[in-house]
Amino acid sequence: MKSKIIILGISGGIAAVKAPELMRLLTKKGYQVECVLTRSAVNFVKLPGVKVYVDLFESGFNAKKVLVQRQVEHIALADKADLILIAPATANLMAKLAHGIADDYLTTLILATKAPVIICPAMNVNMWNHPAVKENLAKVKQLGYEIINPVAGRLACGYEGLGRLAELKKITAAVVERLKISDSLRGKKILVTAGPTREPIDSVRFITNASSGKMGTAIAEAAKKRGAEVRLLMGQTDFVTGQDLLALVKKTTPDYDIIFHTAAVGDFGVQTRPGKLSSRQPVNLRLETQVKILEQIKKFNPKIRVIGFKAEYGLPGKLTVQFGADATIYNDVSRKDIGFASDDNEVILVMPGRKIKIKKTSKTIVAGKLLDFLVRHYRWKFLGGEF
Repeated sequence: MKSKIIILGISGGIAAVKAPELMRLLTKKGYQVECVLTRSAVNFVKLPGVKVYVDLFESGFNAKKVLVQRQVEHIALADKADLILIAPATANLMAKLAHGIADDYLTTLILATKAPVIICPAMNVNMWNHPAVKENLAKVKQLGYEIINPVAGRLACGYEGLGRLAELKKITAAVVERLKISDSLRGKKILVTAGPTREPIDSVRFITNASSGKMGTAIAEAAKKRGAEVRLLMGQTDFVTGQDLLALVKKTTPDYDIIFHTAAVGDFGVQTRPGKLSSRQPVNLRLETQVKILEQIKKFNPKIRVIGFKAEYGLPGKLTVQFGADATIYNDVSRKDIGFASDDNEVILVMPGRKIKIKKTSKTIVAGKLLDFLVRHYRWKFLGGEF
């Protein structure tokens, strides 16, 4: 089996002196490790015999050659990485990541990669406790990066307190666990529906809802990162009406193992009038209930695992699995901070005999947590640990 490629990013703090030992531990696990250093990190660590990347434009850089070959080194490295590990991460580096700054090899590579990123901060205790660092830490978490917090102890500056780089064995174990997760859905075919439907009133007007499709898109991306073969059916791109989506689901579900039905399908439709209704006179519209797509899915593929989503305007007292699904995920769209257009969500996953709440965080993180729980629950792949 091909070795996983880990990019070890090293920024310029005193804990950088531990990088050679961390590299040794990762190599011992069978990983191929490539090192990217910030310019400051060069002052703390030497890696003889190891190719390291420091500057975006090394001496001898040839722009014409890049244009001819159509390959940029740091982008190619970002593409081939299975995981990026930043150890240590200084306060300066975390500030750059929090604000999307890409002014050197390491920060540019992190913005360019689709691989999971683990960040291991290390700094003086007062720096770690500074409000600006706390704010940047929160932003970095919102971006979906995993953080391994520093530990308390004697610091190189003479202080006692939080700020020491986490134990190298703990960091190595986190890498092993994260790479297990990155393969957890390999071999699975997942269908995701997302976004709103439009039910036409006449040739120019329609009934719709405020769904953005962000949650479904986040699930599709998270599933891809875990090795699944994913197809995303998006409202206004792949389908318009509920009937369009029903036809697509009927056609495609026999080829899939799992479906996440996050699309906000209109509950009502009307008899469409040709042309444009006059605005000079009142119009009575009779709302007709639509077929519940969720109820139909297992008719098309009895073996498919169905995960449904239910948007509620204020959560009901009793939450149950709905419409023949294997699990139902509820969210409260009455809350503006987690509603349709928000980048955040808070959900309750309901299964027979089990209920799990994921507190408010980014939809990217919610998607990852949902998938990792479902992988363990359905034993799609054993990951160990608890949700």
